[in-house]
Amino acid sequence: MKKKENPILSILFNLVIPVVILKNGNKWFGFEQTFIGIETSILVLIFALSFPLFYFLNDLRINTKVNFISILGFINVLLTGLIGILGEKYAISRSWFIIKEGIIPLIIGLLVLLSMKSKTPLVKELIYNPVLFNIKKINENFPENSNDDFNKIFYHSTYLISASFLLSSIIQFFLASYIVTVDPGHSDFNNQVGTMTWVSYFVVMAPCMSMFGYALWKLIVGIKNITGLETDQILNK
Repeated sequence: MKKKENPILSILFNLVIPVVILKNGNKWFGFEQTFIGIETSILVLIFALSFPLFYFLNDLRINTKVNFISILGFINVLLTGLIGILGEKYAISRSWFIIKEGIIPLIIGLLVLLSMKSKTPLVKELIYNPVLFNIKKINENFPENSNDDFNKIFYHSTYLISASFLLSSIIQFFLASYIVTVDPGHSDFNNQVGTMTWVSYFVVMAPCMSMFGYALWKLIVGIKNITGLETDQILNK
């Protein structure tokens, strides 16, 4: 079974430390300075992004496998780094960063929706998995001929989760358009990426996690109605 994630470490490595470095790195080391032929602003960006990358690789080492959202998160960090580094060198527009911010959650939402009728729906990886649910006990208490009822509940939750990622995509796109006003290579780019990171974390989290939580609640209620189990019997403690 996958080891449960430590939320404090996750926030530190994926949010707090990168934001602090991105917003203060140029002040600490000087924007115009170079080290081993590489400009400080690029090194600051690489150093800041190394923390979520390290967290991802360490999680992969501990759990031996990761889900597709973790992989897309890993790709997201890499793309941010590439846009910052190559953008400064080849004068890439900020538009690439803005598009990247909107397209990652959009891809996740579409994949969740498209996988709904496959043998391995991605929503099962997101919420209906052994980490959250006591699937063995649930299966033992499923009445005969209840698959259709469960599928309706499951599909409804899938639509809600997919919609939450679509909402996230829209919010991320407009936030990035508003916050990131300079191109990679500008002295304010790292600072604005840092601002985007923490602002999007809180602005996106409220509406999207509300929808995500509602989808989870609907699934739990549906399973309770079908199986007669209580919530503490359905969920893993």
